[in-house]
Amino acid sequence: MPNDLQSNPDLQSKLEKYEQKAARYEKAAQQAASDANREFYRGLASYCDDLASQFRQVIAKRSDAPPAA
Repeated sequence: MPNDLQSNPDLQSKLEKYEQKAARYEKAAQQAASDANREFYRGLASYCDDLASQFRQVIAKRSDAPPAA
């Protein structure tokens, strides 16, 4: 069984989901009418970006790991 990105489709789909959410929240922050809303959406964008980074790390570790015996 290959130990690469294709062997982790669930992780890849979650990574993409959080990348997309981060982008949407950042766009919402840029379009927000008030400072409070801007900060709220930037916080959500940052949170989703952090989650995406964690998924990237897990995917990278699994891609670098030797195949299971």
